[in-house]
Amino acid sequence: MRKSYVMAAMAAAIMLVSCGTKRQTVPADYQYQQYLAQQRKTTEQPQYEEQRPTRKLREVTTGERLATEDCDKWRALGSSTGYVEKTVRNEAERDARNRLADMMKVAVEGAAQDYERNAQENLKKSSASLGEAVMTQFVAEEVKNTRTINYDVFDLADGSVQIYACVEIRDTKEEFVKKLSNTLERDKIIELQYDRERFVKKMAEGLEEYKKKNAKE
Repeated sequence: MRKSYVMAAMAAAIMLVSCGTKRQTVPADYQYQQYLAQQRKTTEQPQYEEQRPTRKLREVTTGERLATEDCDKWRALGSSTGYVEKTVRNEAERDARNRLADMMKVAVEGAAQDYERNAQENLKKSSASLGEAVMTQFVAEEVKNTRTINYDVFDLADGSVQIYACVEIRDTKEEFVKKLSNTLERDKIIELQYDRERFVKKMAEGLEEYKKKNAKE
């Protein structure tokens, strides 16, 4: 009888130990799985963020907006960088006027080539000589008399300054083409009215095309 009681007690003890072991094993295994999952999440998250492209909104300066917006005057934007602000401003304005002159030159050359192909009067000038006459007798004065309508000033880390200057012609586009037509007639650059009107129209179209092309670049 005593022997049976001892055996029963031992069996009960073994069962208690076994149950206790099982109760400890399940939580330990669950915690380990949670640990692995957290580790995977930690290692995978940076990789996902590195693969995602970063974006930064590009700011448009006031001068860029003015130079490219639809308006009734011809405009151009120039820039310069240096340590003497007054000098930099002057250089930025000069750069803007040079860019405006380049735009005018491209338009004049296109209109002059069209004139050479389609003129109704006997040609007295080649496209090159006609273009040179328009540039020196009209465009140069218009570019010289431009006014600066905006400065964008940036202080750089090395102590220098960068300035963007936007300039525009003083006359409206409509006044500009009328003045051009009068100059062509007065200075006998293009004598026939039909040819003058076609030249002025082609030049205006060339200016618009140049502006749109450079606004996209």
